Amino acid sequence: MKILAVSDKEDAKLQDFIIGNPNTIKDIDFIVSCGDLSKSYLEFVVDSVRKYFFFVEGNHPTLNNEPAKDYFKKIVDKIYDDEQQFSLGGINLHARMEIYTDYILVGFEGSMRYNMKGYQYTEREMARIVDRVSRKIRVQQIKDFLFRRKKKKIIVVSHAPILGIHDKQDTCHKGFNCFKKFLNKFKPLIWFHGHVHFEGQMTEQITKVDNTTVINVYGFHIVNIDNEKINVISNINNFAK
Repeated sequence: MKILAVSDKEDAKLQDFIIGNPNTIKDIDFIVSCGDLSKSYLEFVVDSVRKYFFFVEGNHPTLNNEPAKDYFKKIVDKIYDDEQQFSLGGINLHARMEIYTDYILVGFEGSMRYNMKGYQYTEREMARIVDRVSRKIRVQQIKDFLFRRKKKKIIVVSHAPILGIHDKQDTCHKGFNCFKKFLNKFKPLIWFHGHVHFEGQMTEQITKVDNTTVINVYGFHIVNIDNEKINVISNINNFAK
């Protein structure tokens, strides 16, 4: 399986690659966005690749430009307003669980709260969302066990990083501790995140935690999964300028 992951930076190298390598992008199974990309840029990517699209919003809303809401209002809207679950023909993964072949995809939007703008959450607010998603995964795993189906691998798409992995000390870019607990509990195959920029840095931020590959997507990455072996092709070193 091949995944195109994008986040935070509108990278001309990806646009050049898509235009110059139409046969290569045919192998992509789906696209994920970790947020903070303009609607026009995502439209170009999705329209060019023409594959399934899963996304979460960043802390700066781009696909849904409504003003920030309090926690209760966010939860009510996510439950009852189906329109917020779809954009550009894709599915908003925030607080949701979606099944794609043998994989479970889940997502968490936004960042740690540092002001009252955009999509921001306290640790406690995000922990409640993570708990809801965890219960959904447990129900799915029980169903798969009872029906003797192959156990599905989990792929996480978040905007913010995990506490202690690729995050920074300032409140805005600090990772969530509840993400760390989720990682230790479910041991997902891949965790995609964005939010942490690294202009001028010439090495990728890709970290292996037990059996989980954590990828700071900043820019774009192409990820190949072959029998749980993961090969990550980064925009940092592997694509011509």
